[in-house]
Amino acid sequence: MDENILIYDVKAGDTLDRIGAEIGMTGDQLKDFHNANCEKLERLWFNNLNGVRQIIIPKEYKNPEQLRKERMTELPPSSVTRDFYAKSYQVTENFSRLAEDNLEINYTIEVAFKKREEISIAEEVADVKCFGFKKNGTPPDDKMSAIAIAAMESIYPISFVLPFQGKVSAIYEHDILKKRFDEKRPEMEEFFTGEIYKAYLDKFSESIGNADLLIRQFSSSLLYQLLFPRMEWFHKSSPWVEEFYFIQNSFPLKCAMNADYDHQNDEFVETVLQGNIKDAYSLQEILRGKSFGDEAEEFADGAIELRYITDKKTKKMLRAEASVTFRNDNELYQTQTVKLTPNGIS
Repeated sequence: MDENILIYDVKAGDTLDRIGAEIGMTGDQLKDFHNANCEKLERLWFNNLNGVRQIIIPKEYKNPEQLRKERMTELPPSSVTRDFYAKSYQVTENFSRLAEDNLEINYTIEVAFKKREEISIAEEVADVKCFGFKKNGTPPDDKMSAIAIAAMESIYPISFVLPFQGKVSAIYEHDILKKRFDEKRPEMEEFFTGEIYKAYLDKFSESIGNADLLIRQFSSSLLYQLLFPRMEWFHKSSPWVEEFYFIQNSFPLKCAMNADYDHQNDEFVETVLQGNIKDAYSLQEILRGKSFGDEAEEFADGAIELRYITDKKTKKMLRAEASVTFRNDNELYQTQTVKLTPNGIS
């Protein structure tokens, strides 16, 4: 028998209400507790206990409000804290699409917060750097992948502004990125010669020079939506509507969201956020990142899920996963997943 329950011998005049009042429960709560744990004992149906010899009671009862308050302390706080993050994560991104081969990208991402004296704003600023890219298990060996990686590495680390409620809002000291790229560009041009590569570097330079475009590119990726969550997600108690990007560089979509929290493990809490698209756009509009203007004949069928494993004591993010899926004619059409694992944890 569960060590957290006791067998209570019913006395003359006992009722569920009277016994429950002594241990901080209502009669209905005690009846439900007994029936959930009674095993070989008879189930209870009424408040009076006429003819009932024994009932099951908890050793240490906690009413729903006590449980709610206790569980709140096991979740991450509702504002951004540096302790929520590990120093680096292994990232695995998977892309699958109907009738196409799956693509897996692996790399490392580092997160380092700036010292308070280094920044002039109230929010947190996190430096992010990605490196060690592998495509389907091996380093990319084609030159277009190589120049794309070299161009990105030339501007790292990128400093993201994080409001206290979470989620990326801007790039801190954006002008520094263009300066870094301009300094590294001559070195890249020595290796990547030809008009195609020059055109790529010109386009990259133009893109990073546009602060609004650049922050949209990052904040619309599934990786950064997962890595920098809105911290109130960990405290949702009822359904809500939230905007997410399902495709990078597309437009955000309103989703009907629900949150579920599993506290059963002694060491960590699992938070699962799930939502479905409620905006009236077609799949092709979302994929192309452009509204066609006319009302779509068939609306996109898409879902998003974000899953966080957080330590009950330290509140640190131990693991995180996200997925976005599209269905077409009731068949799976496209899926993207991202998984974050702190280095040193399998």
